[in-house]
Amino acid sequence: PFWFKLLVQIFFQFSSPPRPYCNRRHAGNPMPPSNERRLRNFKNGLMAHLIMVPAWTASPPLLLGSLIVTGLPHGKFGVLASLVLGVGLIMTKNMRQRVPVSLLIIGIGLAAPSNSVLSTSAACFVAFLAWLCKGGKSDGKCRPQLRHFLENWAGHFYQQAELRGHLDDIKKDKSCFGFHPHGCLAAGLTVNGCYNPTFREKAGKVNWLGDWNLRYKNPFFRMMSDAVSGDDLRIDAADKKTVVKLMERGENVSLMPGGFQEAVGQRYGKDCAVVLRRKGFIKYCLQYGYRVHPVYTFGESSTYHTFTWLRKLRMRISEHNVPMVAFFGWPLFPLLPRPESKILTYVGAGIDMPHTPEPTPEDVNKWHGEYIRGLANLYNEYKAEAGYSNSELEIA
Repeated sequence: PFWFKLLVQIFFQFSSPPRPYCNRRHAGNPMPPSNERRLRNFKNGLMAHLIMVPAWTASPPLLLGSLIVTGLPHGKFGVLASLVLGVGLIMTKNMRQRVPVSLLIIGIGLAAPSNSVLSTSAACFVAFLAWLCKGGKSDGKCRPQLRHFLENWAGHFYQQAELRGHLDDIKKDKSCFGFHPHGCLAAGLTVNGCYNPTFREKAGKVNWLGDWNLRYKNPFFRMMSDAVSGDDLRIDAADKKTVVKLMERGENVSLMPGGFQEAVGQRYGKDCAVVLRRKGFIKYCLQYGYRVHPVYTFGESSTYHTFTWLRKLRMRISEHNVPMVAFFGWPLFPLLPRPESKILTYVGAGIDMPHTPEPTPEDVNKWHGEYIRGLANLYNEYKAEAGYSNSELEIA
C-alpha cells in the first residue's frame, strides 16, 4: 500500500546509518579513496533544497493565489480584472511602471463589497512581491555563508552527485557550457555545476545564464541569485544584451540551450535533449570565437515524474518562455526531487568555433550540427559508466 511505502521511505531516510557519499569534489572518480569518503548528510542536503527549490517555485503560485483572492469578492469579473493587472505587473520593467499597477490592484482590494480585509491584504501582498523585485538590474546583498552552505551540502540530498568527463579540457576563458537536459528544476546544472567548487576550479569565473523573467521578476529567486553571486560566480539572464556583453569580455558562460521546452520534454527515466532548433547560442559563439562544451547529466530525468500529455501543445506554448510543466517528486514533499536519484554530470570535449564576426546561416547550421554530434558522442561515451547502457538519447 502507498502508506506503507511512505513509512518505509521515512525509516530509511532518517533512521538508517549514514551511507558513504561520493563527494563531488573528487570529479571523475566513481568513488574516492575510503579515507576520503564523506558520510552522506541527508538532513543538510534536505535543508539546502528547502532553500533552493521554493526560491524557484514559490512566487508564481503565491502571485496567482493572491490575485484571485483580491478579485474574488467582486465575482468573476473582479478575478479577471485582477489577473489582467497581474499580467501587466509581470510585463513591467522597473518600479516606476510597477507602482501604478500595484495601486490599481490595491484599489480592487479596498473596493471589495465583502471580505475587504482579506482582499486588501492579498492585494498588498502582490504589491510586496513586486517591491521585492526592486526594478532595474541592481544587485541585492551578497551572503557568502548561504553560498558556502549550498556548495557543501546541496549534493547530499541525492544518493550520488558527481561531476565527471573531460574536466582537464576546460579552459578559464572564452568557453560556453551547454547543459542538458533541463529537467524540471535543473538539478545537474545547479548541484554539479553552479554550486560545485571543482567546476569553478577548472573553469574559473562562470556566468550562469537563465530565463530573464525568472532571474529578475521572480522575487525569491532574484534574492537568492544576488545572495550567492560573487567575483567568481554570477547568475544572470540569457538575453542578447547580457550574452554580448559577457562574450565581448571573453568571460565563460553556462546556459541550458533547451530551455523550458526541454523541461516540457522530460519523461521519467527517458533521456531527451531539445536542441534541434536552438541555434542562437552557436551564432554568438561563432561571432566571438568561443569554445563550446556539451554537458549532459544522467539521472536528471529520474528526479521527477511529469505530466506527459498534450506535449506538442505545451511545446508550442513554452516557446514563449512559459514553463508548461507539471511534476511530482519526492512523495513526502512532491515539490522536491526524488532523493534516491543519482545525478552524474559529464562535461564533453570542447568544440573550437572559428571566429566569424558575421556568420552565415550555413555557418550556424554546420557548427550547430557539430554541437549535436558532440552531445550525442558524449552521451554514448559515458552512458555505460553512468549505468544507462541500454538507454538512448532523443534529440528533439
